Amino acid sequence: MSMVYLFSKTGTQRGFSLVELVASLVIAGILAVALSTVVVTAMDGYVVSQNAADVSQKGQLALARMRLELLNATSVSTATADKIVFSNPDGDYELERTGDVITLTRTSAPAVGPKTLVDTILVNYGADQLFAYHKAPGSGNWSAGEDIALLYAIDITLKFDNMNTVFSTSVNPRANRLRVAPRML
Repeated sequence: MSMVYLFSKTGTQRGFSLVELVASLVIAGILAVALSTVVVTAMDGYVVSQNAADVSQKGQLALARMRLELLNATSVSTATADKIVFSNPDGDYELERTGDVITLTRTSAPAVGPKTLVDTILVNYGADQLFAYHKAPGSGNWSAGEDIALLYAIDITLKFDNMNTVFSTSVNPRANRLRVAPRML
């Protein structure tokens, strides 16, 4: 059997002293804290970007659906900042903002209950409104009860409360018979 010697042939100790061991543990701890900070920051950035992508997708899908429904509107019976009741060739519909949710309801047969298009929008829009109705440029605002042929555009604005995100679009109903595109010369 051979014996393990802790001393070299010259009589000095081999291995680590307690001070060296503690110093290396302190350095490893500092590196671990720095690395965990980097990981936490990266994860926070990922969560923020994921939320932004979700909000963007929700906003774009809701605007696309509202635009599709309003594009073929043939009549409008109610037109307020938060609600529009309209008819198109597929039936009668109602788009409404209630609290932080926008719903689409089919009111004609076969009636379909409110379907949520988008949620987590701002409850208080401030000076802006969800729907704005316009006559031809320079002719003022359109209101329900006026001929749909005078309705030049419906502006839709979505504001989300979890981010400073605003989506907007303008719909030019086809039934208005107004020239929307510029004339070719």
